[in-house]
Amino acid sequence: MALSETRPHLKLRVGHRIGAIALDVAFEARQPWTVLFGPSGSGKSTVLRSIAGLVRPERACITLGRGGLEQVATDTAAGVFVTPHRRWVRWSAQAAALFPHMTVRENVRFGVGEGRGGAADIVGEALGRFRLAGMAEKRPAQLSGGERQRVSVARAAAAADGRLILLDEPFSGLDAALRDELLDDLQGWLAVVKTPVLSVTHDVGEAFQLGAEVIKIGDGRVVDQGPVAVVLAAERERLLGQLRGR
Repeated sequence: MALSETRPHLKLRVGHRIGAIALDVAFEARQPWTVLFGPSGSGKSTVLRSIAGLVRPERACITLGRGGLEQVATDTAAGVFVTPHRRWVRWSAQAAALFPHMTVRENVRFGVGEGRGGAADIVGEALGRFRLAGMAEKRPAQLSGGERQRVSVARAAAAADGRLILLDEPFSGLDAALRDELLDDLQGWLAVVKTPVLSVTHDVGEAFQLGAEVIKIGDGRVVDQGPVAVVLAAERERLLGQLRGR
């Protein structure tokens, strides 16, 4: 299906001031994986938090799509604000927020939902794909920072069920080889279960590995949107030049 024929799973307009940044962004996301790309402090995480309902923007209209249906999550003009737990999103923050009294398995299982069929299989799949099966009965205090982050992403993926997954620098604490392996595995799995992703990164290599649609943000504005090979061509050449110089 062509991009123009694909229904968006996210339509967003947000105006909000946070610190020195006056955020003023508008875009639609239609592709299976979309990357918000930009330097630290450009407003990427605030956009994600606005979608998740963790920030109440001064001006916004945010519409989520799922299975051909739409949910207006935020519309400040109409006085609409859907609480975070009722939004059609699943979220994994940069700092993993796990339940300390639960095991890894219980944390991943938490968001799946009591009435969802095949929950045990879904949890098992998530544990396997994120290399967590061997630590399934451990609690968060027994894990490293990178391991906790993997549990957080696994929980979001297992619970998504077609909802948009929001990932804020999901694997920033991992070594490059493991990160690349997990990204490939996650992308393949979510494509099969038809679950879209919006992720934040400032890593050019990660964006190219995903082959994602890229929304480039600078100083609180969208400065470009399109295929990664087009939008980040200059950044890639600059990075390759630096490597050649070394």
